[in-house]
Amino acid sequence: MAGTPLAYWADPKMDGLALEVIYENGAFVRAATRGDGSVGEDVTANMRTVMNLPLRLRGNDVPSLLEVRGEVVMKNREFQELNRRQEEAGEKVFANPRNAAAGSIRQLDPKVAASRPLRFMAYGVGRVQWASPLMAWTTQHEIMERLGGMGFEIPPQTRLCASRKEVAEHYRLLMETRDSLPFEIDGVVAKVDSLEMQRALGFTSRAPRWALALKFPARQEYTVLEEIRIQVGRTGVLTPVAELRPVRLAGVEVSRATLHNKGYIAEHDFREGDTVLIQRAGDVIPQVLSVDLEKRLEHSVEFAFPDSCPVCGSEAREDGEAVRCTNSACPAKTVQRIIHFVSKAGLDMEGVGRTWVKKLAENGVLNTPADLFTLTKADLLKYERMGDKSAEKFIASVERARETAPFWRLIAGLGIRHVGEQTARILASAYVDLDALGMATREELQDLDDVGPIVAESIHGFFGMPETQELLARFREAGFWPVGGAEEPAPSAESPLSGKVFIFTGTLPDMSRSDAHKLVEERGGTAVKSISKKVDYVVAGENAGSKIAKAEKLGLTVIGFDAFMDMVRQGE
Repeated sequence: MAGTPLAYWADPKMDGLALEVIYENGAFVRAATRGDGSVGEDVTANMRTVMNLPLRLRGNDVPSLLEVRGEVVMKNREFQELNRRQEEAGEKVFANPRNAAAGSIRQLDPKVAASRPLRFMAYGVGRVQWASPLMAWTTQHEIMERLGGMGFEIPPQTRLCASRKEVAEHYRLLMETRDSLPFEIDGVVAKVDSLEMQRALGFTSRAPRWALALKFPARQEYTVLEEIRIQVGRTGVLTPVAELRPVRLAGVEVSRATLHNKGYIAEHDFREGDTVLIQRAGDVIPQVLSVDLEKRLEHSVEFAFPDSCPVCGSEAREDGEAVRCTNSACPAKTVQRIIHFVSKAGLDMEGVGRTWVKKLAENGVLNTPADLFTLTKADLLKYERMGDKSAEKFIASVERARETAPFWRLIAGLGIRHVGEQTARILASAYVDLDALGMATREELQDLDDVGPIVAESIHGFFGMPETQELLARFREAGFWPVGGAEEPAPSAESPLSGKVFIFTGTLPDMSRSDAHKLVEERGGTAVKSISKKVDYVVAGENAGSKIAKAEKLGLTVIGFDAFMDMVRQGE
């Protein structure tokens, strides 16, 4: 192989849901999502309904076992037609084809998947077993040709490239013509064509050495920053939010984006009325990048970050990069705490919408999470837009939480600063109930895994507040008192990130470290800053540095940023 010119197979990088379909003796038997790379979700029943997936392979010379890897996608035109039908039926419209495809495949009822215009696009294989070794494929382009012959649809605009220069030319061509393709793509994947060379190159802990994902730059657009609004979170942090003139970006209408903090505004000198450049970081989070100074209004003024809470008027003090409201009884904190309590990061009360929580809190009906357990259907039906079914669903969701919520969800739902899902699980396995947890000393807490002095101080301080003790008493009166101990349930499999611990190292493309941490925590995972054996995934950006070497010594799983974003998308 030495001195042999390398050929490359170049695929468009499809923006869909990654899947593997399995065939035994030519018959389709199973399908699963990629999950976390080791364990996926069984979606066999739904994949049987996908219009272009062969249930039996064509031809006689097929492997006895064949694992085909690919993406479930929707054509752009068919996606638009689906959204038109959804809108006419008064149902939810989808943000983009990828979300529509992923949501359809994860439906419990295969009839829903069957009603959607889904397609499976094959791009490679996993395990292959032949009756004779002489039948085995030798190149990537042979694999793709044979998959096409067996009945699989392969991505458009694939190409066998004789050199790296041809790969670069194909990348530029697809980047220029991506909008004319029938499917969404977000880059090109180049693979060494020779399977013998692929085996020789092998894998790193993050990815195969014989393949390279060449992502397109994030789509960017200019729009007008119409207003900078300050939101107050459950811990009192004042977060500036850009209210934008709505603009379509990467298949989604963007009308707002976080401006992070006081320092970010000052650094970029964002002003109301500015024309700003925006993008979706990782094609997920809207991000305001910069100002077009040539289009700045003549009489624009610098934004003055408030030194008092815009909701309650109390003093706001700087706390590191954040600015916080000092009033523990701030109404905005109350609303956000209850919203957090019912959210997926807390009790996961699916029938209790944040809009109604906000309305009930603003009307003084909900002042603490405990008030949820005293609400009646009659209380809800007093509101004009609350229908009978919605009220029943709301109350049923609260009752389900009262009866079945695990102790760790209650701890996570309390919104204790620095306590996410992973720490909540650890606390729930160590203490039998909130009384026991509240009596724990700082030293006892620090004896637990993942609980350092800052977290221990936060927990101890939370349970020392009179309002916390009053809340606990209300929970007990309402008959809501989950217990913990060693029998805490395993992490939920709803998201590949759920229950996992992540650490980020190096420079992340198109995303700040704090945004990456937020993505993890919103999906039930934990993001940490120091490396240890407790870390499940080390996400490596550019110039990752010494943490990679330490991760390899500890035997940790190291993945690239693209693989991390794939995990994020699979949970949507």
